[in-house]
Amino acid sequence: MALAQLQLLAKVQREKEDKLQALYIQAQQFAKNQQDKYDGLANYRTDYIRQSQQRGMQGVQSRQFNQYLAFITKLDQALEQQNMQVQQAKKVAETRRVNWILLQRKRKAIDLLIDKELEKMAIKAQKQEQKMLDEIATQQFFRNLHAEAGS
Repeated sequence: MALAQLQLLAKVQREKEDKLQALYIQAQQFAKNQQDKYDGLANYRTDYIRQSQQRGMQGVQSRQFNQYLAFITKLDQALEQQNMQVQQAKKVAETRRVNWILLQRKRKAIDLLIDKELEKMAIKAQKQEQKMLDEIATQQFFRNLHAEAGS
């Protein structure tokens, strides 16, 4: 494959890699936000239970106690749903990370091919230069030889 084609392919791969990296970072941030929501909800549940217990020590009617239990049940359900959101967001982030890493490997392989191609070109150029220098030296040798013979 020609060097220009490899370089174009590497450029396209870098652009794709940058996009995948941005998607991964976005997914990571979303997962963190979902985790923060879960943590906030869990803290709220804990505080609510603590307050309910304090009020319970002062005495509560059964209807009020049932309302506390119903609300705590709703909080538990919300926590379950939020936990599912957290797990899903983490899976998405991990999938995007893996895709990004795989594309990075492909791009690095292309970069390696480019480096090898550049090395081949440099060696070829050095050989041509050496051949040219040898030819010049040979011509100069024969000129000097003819010049000495003519004198």
